[in-house]
Amino acid sequence: MRHLGLIALLALGACASTPPPEEKEPPLTGTITLGSGSCPGLCAVYTMTLNPDDTYVLNAGENTIRPGRSRGSLPVNSFRRAVEALEQYDMPGLQRFYTQTEKENCTTAITGLPTVDFSRLDDDNDVRNFVTFDTGCVGYADRDRLDQLHERLRTIFRVREIVAVGEPPRPPRPETEPVAQGLGGL
Repeated sequence: MRHLGLIALLALGACASTPPPEEKEPPLTGTITLGSGSCPGLCAVYTMTLNPDDTYVLNAGENTIRPGRSRGSLPVNSFRRAVEALEQYDMPGLQRFYTQTEKENCTTAITGLPTVDFSRLDDDNDVRNFVTFDTGCVGYADRDRLDQLHERLRTIFRVREIVAVGEPPRPPRPETEPVAQGLGGL
């Protein structure tokens, strides 16, 4: 009997000291899309859509490694990092268009550069944001923020490895023997 009382006391003590379980973050939903249009040079033309499970759908056009539609996976938490980037750079606070037709958002433009689009669609949480900007537009307040967000998304989406700009990547050059320095060989 004495042992039962001790066991009951220990069981109550264990229950009282167990912290409540940590709340998990709600699951991410929706899609994030990054795209780039054509230009007179070697600009890659593509649209890439990233899903919460870190899978993507790529529609690749001109100046890409493999034109056409393809699917694949990005590293774990790529979608979460993309959502964080959109939040960090306050995508909802940006204008929707930074193009030559919107003179107040594109006071000066350099021609021959592509137009870039990125969007966040999430019907579950009623989120619908997009930005279209002409990369040739200069001289407006949000330019640095747009450039930084665009570059961050390109890194997360692994555009340089998956889509490529211009020629496909070349294999590394073989290492050569170093050239002798100085006049010792004369």
